[in-house]
Amino acid sequence: MLVAMVSVVGIVSLAIDASHLGYVKSRLQSTADAMSLAAAKRLDETGSTLAACERAREVMLANAVGFAELTDEIPAGVTCPQNTWFEIQFSATPSPFVAGSTPARYVRVRLSDVSSDVSFARALGIVDLTAGASAVAGPSAPLAYACNVFPLGACADLTVGKPFFGFTPGGVYGLSDDGGTTVGKFSFLSLDGNGANALRTNLAGDYKTCLEVGKSVDTKPGQSSGPVAEGINTRFIQGGLPAANYPPDVVVDEPSPALSIDRNTGQVKQGANVITQASDLAVNHAKYETDIAAGLYDNQPRPNGPGAFRRREIAVPLVNCAAPAKGRTELQIVGFGCFFLLQKINGRGSNSTSQIYAEFLRDCEAGGRPGSQPGTSGPYVIQLFRDSSSRDS
Repeated sequence: MLVAMVSVVGIVSLAIDASHLGYVKSRLQSTADAMSLAAAKRLDETGSTLAACERAREVMLANAVGFAELTDEIPAGVTCPQNTWFEIQFSATPSPFVAGSTPARYVRVRLSDVSSDVSFARALGIVDLTAGASAVAGPSAPLAYACNVFPLGACADLTVGKPFFGFTPGGVYGLSDDGGTTVGKFSFLSLDGNGANALRTNLAGDYKTCLEVGKSVDTKPGQSSGPVAEGINTRFIQGGLPAANYPPDVVVDEPSPALSIDRNTGQVKQGANVITQASDLAVNHAKYETDIAAGLYDNQPRPNGPGAFRRREIAVPLVNCAAPAKGRTELQIVGFGCFFLLQKINGRGSNSTSQIYAEFLRDCEAGGRPGSQPGTSGPYVIQLFRDSSSRDS
């Protein structure tokens, strides 16, 4: 009986320590998940792997507060990219995750050999129990259910179909609300009501509605050129709406001379030059990406500065303008697209239409729920992926 009791005590002791190891493992996995999500978000915002590493480090240190096992393992002066105690890697794809492949869009964070306190199990000669965690995060599949969208329904070409419905990535468009039904025409949407003030704040970024492919959306009746300009232009300047709620982008440079539309041909022009591709402009999304990655900000990023990342990138519903329902008050959503706002708009004056100059993008971040079909087009969310190379994921 004495021998049996010693064995039972040892087994119970090991169970207690194993239970604590499970707690450490669970908390470590939550830390790795948070680190990878935060790093992927920062990588998506800035295009900088160094900035992503720094963000992962900040989240790790924040999670270490009150987590004795993690605190004990982290050496003093953890910096990026040298002397990084945790492992962080970048890949162009989530599966397979190929560390070092470009362009870097997905992040893997690994935490290894974090010791769990051993107390009772020492009776069995076990002096050390360790746990690890691994997490991968990055852009999801295209959204089928999108939130924080820009309240603009861009007319789609259904004969071309998915994924871009007649738009060309890198193409420059003078989007107009003059009642047309072809690519380049649009209608403003009523997301939070029909009033001009609701449209103004929705255009500035105050979204309260999510939209779904296949559903219909209400268009806004009438003209609101002044509120339209005030809402959109918050993304460039600190204007009539509170900058605390509607900050400007971190980079706000515009084409010079300004873009205009040829009313006879519908062509976008810069001076006498016809512009069809963003590569024809000195200011475009590629330059925007380069400036952000290099930290060349017009407005310092929050929390210390007034600027917010990616305010000029907008996710918009692509709609069937050729088949309006209910007397042109509803349009069916066929997909979602992304644009980069090239310049502020002037919605005032005798011309009642609103002209929005934008570059069409292959993808952009938004909020919502990914669809079932993988792809690299349209709005996405930053999400976790299973790390197939690690049982700790």
